[in-house]
Amino acid sequence: MKGNPLSIIIASVIIGFSIIMGCWLLKDEQMKGKTADINITAIGPLLTIEQTATYLNMSQEQVNVIIAAEQKILKDSGSFSGSMFPYFKINNETYVSKNELMNWIKDVTEQRREYVNGTVLQ
Repeated sequence: MKGNPLSIIIASVIIGFSIIMGCWLLKDEQMKGKTADINITAIGPLLTIEQTATYLNMSQEQVNVIIAAEQKILKDSGSFSGSMFPYFKINNETYVSKNELMNWIKDVTEQRREYVNGTVLQ
């Protein structure tokens, strides 16, 4: 195969550039879903509400609704069946245990618990 050496070089550069850009774009796309995991594992055993919301792919308001709904049931009935959201407060700052959060997710999923309009449907 004979051809102009300059056109072969240009074609090789274009193909090489395309491969590099394609790999770079794919890497960025794959990392989008892992950003929360990377940040969450980089910190200690406790999460703030903001970090918890990011980890759960929820808004901070949704996390607060879950906490309030469970607390309302506990206050009204004196008991709560199943795991409660694993949080505690220090000076009005709320913290969530990462380990217990995983247990809570498992329990909530198994129970198919629903949080609707600030109440818990079990």
